Amino acid sequence: MDNCAVCGAEEFIPYVCRYCGRVHCVLHRLPENHECPNIAQARAPRQPVRLDSRRGSGTTLRLVRSPRLSLMPRRELLALAIAWIVLGVSFSTRWMFQLGLNMDVLQIFILTLLIIGTGFLGHELAHKFTAQRYGAWAEFKLWTIGAIMALVFAFIPPGTFVFAAPGAVYIASRSSYIGDVMDRKTNGIISLMGPVVNIAAAGIFGLAYTVLSYLHATFTIAGFNPFTWAVFINLWLASFNMIPFFILDGQKILNWNKIVWAAITIPLWIGTATILILLA
Repeated sequence: MDNCAVCGAEEFIPYVCRYCGRVHCVLHRLPENHECPNIAQARAPRQPVRLDSRRGSGTTLRLVRSPRLSLMPRRELLALAIAWIVLGVSFSTRWMFQLGLNMDVLQIFILTLLIIGTGFLGHELAHKFTAQRYGAWAEFKLWTIGAIMALVFAFIPPGTFVFAAPGAVYIASRSSYIGDVMDRKTNGIISLMGPVVNIAAAGIFGLAYTVLSYLHATFTIAGFNPFTWAVFINLWLASFNMIPFFILDGQKILNWNKIVWAAITIPLWIGTATILILLA
């Protein structure tokens, strides 16, 4: 863990100021909250980009790209991409141990990346956009240690254990910790949206698998069925995040409403265990 340069608080996933390069906690992440030496650069006015194209009639067409459209900074997109690839590799290694390195494994890896795209990205973006809906600041941050742990565990034979925590969406108010301005219900709802997306995705893939089975249409690669695999991955991501521990979604949901947590978590864990047994 790193320590905030202002208050010394230990941060699980620290925020690095893009203007001074120092590490800060969520409370002091904004340049004005840590007396950033480059605050003038941080608060420099941004001019909209205007593209002028003149037509033959002499009329000028102006297209203005507002900074508001830039919802996700490059650092966040890069963090999401790295976490996406890490999870894609982690969920594919079991097939490498079973089949070796060949074209089938490459195809399975590509399909797994697509599945992770719906499961992992959908989960994290659900947190982000729900938090923004409540007026909070939200940004996905890569947890380097978690990403490395995911790869290490994945390459331990037979590659069936996946540590799915390469990063998380950091949520805060515009000036302080989210807990200071949002009640437990709001924080719980924001946390719940991620697992809900995974459960919905698992249901859609499960329905597709059922329909295709009814039509006797199969799509497998060396015993790998992308639909059952998609159901498992989404259920696993939801189940893992519903664990009531530390920064995981389950802890925040449990703090809000124990009945909601139990009503979702218990059937979810049973379903995930069932799928895991069937795929073993």
